[in-house]
Amino acid sequence: MIITVPLSTALALLISVGLSSIPKLKELYQTIYFLPYVTNTLAVGLVFMILFQKTPYSDGFVNQIIHFFGGETVDFIDGPYWAKMTVMCIYTIWVVLPFKILILTSALASVNPDYYKAAKVDGTSAFRIFTRITLPMISPMIFYLVITGFIGAFKAYGDVVAIFGTNLNAAGMNTIVGYVYDMLYGDSGGYPSYASAAALILFAIVLTITCINLLIQRRSVQTS
Repeated sequence: MIITVPLSTALALLISVGLSSIPKLKELYQTIYFLPYVTNTLAVGLVFMILFQKTPYSDGFVNQIIHFFGGETVDFIDGPYWAKMTVMCIYTIWVVLPFKILILTSALASVNPDYYKAAKVDGTSAFRIFTRITLPMISPMIFYLVITGFIGAFKAYGDVVAIFGTNLNAAGMNTIVGYVYDMLYGDSGGYPSYASAAALILFAIVLTITCINLLIQRRSVQTS
């Protein structure tokens, strides 16, 4: 959550600004970037597992690239925790990026062009236009994406299963939702009280983060 939400939002904003600067090819690139969003997440997870997993016959495509540049191969699926987390973060960013790009591109298109014209007449630099006009005007959408990103990160389960298998405890990559499922239906199932407690804790965490974001939004976000 700490890694993927800021990185995916910043990367989506960067790509959206780039798309807005090429209006002739904007729709084409929007479609290309949106394709991963309509693809089944489990299927994408399996593809990522194949790309990173070492087998008796191959070290995996990613490891082949690392080896080509002189690096040492890494077991991303069954190896150290940092390697597993790297795969999970890359996958999460890849999955959520299309939706964020679509939202931010639409937000950029809704900014009144008169503001940009006035800024150019005054000789304002492109960086200052972006920080003083663009960011404040699309800040509600940015905060919306941050809030939904936090909620989505806490709800992660199916994506992790697609990459690391159903036994997330053995892989050391279990999530809160995975814990709830384990307490209800897993090998250690039969503890609905534990599952209920974990679900309530998850609700409290999501509610707290949402309230904090909304409080910040009221104080610093441009609403009109």
